[in-house]
Amino acid sequence: MTKKQICDAAVGMYLDNPSRFSLSAVANQLEIPRSQIYQNFPTKNAVLRFFYQDCFEQYLKQTDEMEDYQDFTLEEKLSHMVYTHFELFQREKEFVEDTFKDLIAKASAKSKFQQMLEDRIDLLLSQSHGDASLLQGPYLSQFIVKELFYLFRFWLQDESDEAEQTMELTDKLISFASEVLGSQIFSKGIDLGRTLWDQDLIRFKPQGLNILARALMQRYS
Repeated sequence: MTKKQICDAAVGMYLDNPSRFSLSAVANQLEIPRSQIYQNFPTKNAVLRFFYQDCFEQYLKQTDEMEDYQDFTLEEKLSHMVYTHFELFQREKEFVEDTFKDLIAKASAKSKFQQMLEDRIDLLLSQSHGDASLLQGPYLSQFIVKELFYLFRFWLQDESDEAEQTMELTDKLISFASEVLGSQIFSKGIDLGRTLWDQDLIRFKPQGLNILARALMQRYS
């Protein structure tokens, strides 16, 4: 009996009657000893959380099967990750509506699903050709995943036709994040600061910086 088979049975039982859901009931339904379930899942919530881990594994499998995935831009990779999870969650949307907030988004301890997403985003940033590779790290990936959780919760409450509002919000957020992370604005800012320091322009302080600010405003106005 695989972990996915146990999880599928648990999700079905939970949806039928959450109050009666238990590992013992799952074991009885699958006709296996409880010890076999406890070998894989220490608690009933661990079984339910595995649904999200499995969704992530399915997402990875999809990317592995895409021959041109490595040619995707950062924006395309982020979009693929988000929309694939939307599609996978849609298959059990009622379950996700009932469990995502408490088991994942607002859980007292970081779930394995959240850690998987953070590790994946950190990898995508490291592979980017822009400043994302300079900015990668746990804090940035954690921030992005929290924003992703916001999108998931927004989607769950979206009553527009075919979740049009969610799709629009997702496209704009990903486009904005990719534009910032995929550009070289941060590295150029660092170069500018280094030049100001090397040329001793910092000593002019307000006056020198005000001149620079005015010049930039005139350049881009």
